[in-house]
Amino acid sequence: MRLLLSALLFLGPAAVAGAQPAADPIEAAPLPSEDELAELLSNPVTTAADAYELGRRFFEARQYEAAERAWLRAFALERDPKLLVAVADTRQRRGDEPGAVAMLEHYLVERPDAPDAESVNVRIATLLKSPAVLLVRSERVGLAILLDGVPSTKKTPAELEVDPGVHIVVVVGDGTQVGQKTVQVGYGEVRELDFEAEETSAVLAKQSEDAKQATQRAIEREDQTIRRAVIATGSIAAASLVTGAVLGGLALRRDKDDRTGPNADRGQQLAISAQVALGLTALSAITSFTLFMTHKNKRKRERETARLQIETLGAGASATLRF
Repeated sequence: MRLLLSALLFLGPAAVAGAQPAADPIEAAPLPSEDELAELLSNPVTTAADAYELGRRFFEARQYEAAERAWLRAFALERDPKLLVAVADTRQRRGDEPGAVAMLEHYLVERPDAPDAESVNVRIATLLKSPAVLLVRSERVGLAILLDGVPSTKKTPAELEVDPGVHIVVVVGDGTQVGQKTVQVGYGEVRELDFEAEETSAVLAKQSEDAKQATQRAIEREDQTIRRAVIATGSIAAASLVTGAVLGGLALRRDKDDRTGPNADRGQQLAISAQVALGLTALSAITSFTLFMTHKNKRKRERETARLQIETLGAGASATLRF
């Protein structure tokens, strides 16, 4: 079986290439079918290297689900945390932002001393800002859409990007309300909304306890991620400031002791290093402050949206339809 696996991974269907001219390229082996992949990954002779190679080939062929299966198998065999980042790449390419975030967070747990922890945290924070998508469809196409009481420029069927949270979608045709739905979506989530002809639906703004807990967990996870990123960039700023101050002091002392002697060049080098360190201080401080203020403003907008959402549930929602 080991021989068969190697042949399947590396040989092409033209294994008799020796009978062809040496200049002819060797065709790549066909990718395993779904059943063949399952058999290969479950076979005890399959190594982590074999599974990784399968995942690489599927990834290059843009078959991301198969690549994820192969790389998860490789991780199970070898526990190499870098494979989790590869799995996150496959999920992000499939539009599964929550799944990508889960893999990146798993990577940081498996590799607490990861040298790229800061960039991974920034990537997580970016993914957490991914909009949700509402696919609004109706039995009769071309109907008007109101999103949270505001008319949309699109008509059914439509794809609407929205912020994570609770949204009210109203479909209107011939001046009458066809249907109304209230949905709660998370970051990167895709939700399908189908409206039947003359459908009636009451607005249900009350979230279930499970939905409330899920929302709260998502908020806490995002807050923790931003907090880690702010602390990391702030720590870099502090360390760079101390380093710049020390190097600057040494440069001034060196310049005072020997302005023209053999150590003059050394003083200039220290001065340049101090400037670089202070520049890194400014950059890190700005990044930390930007992350903090952006997240703070986002939470403020979410609170205002929640308040407006409650107000919209009253007479305002029906009043919007009268125009």
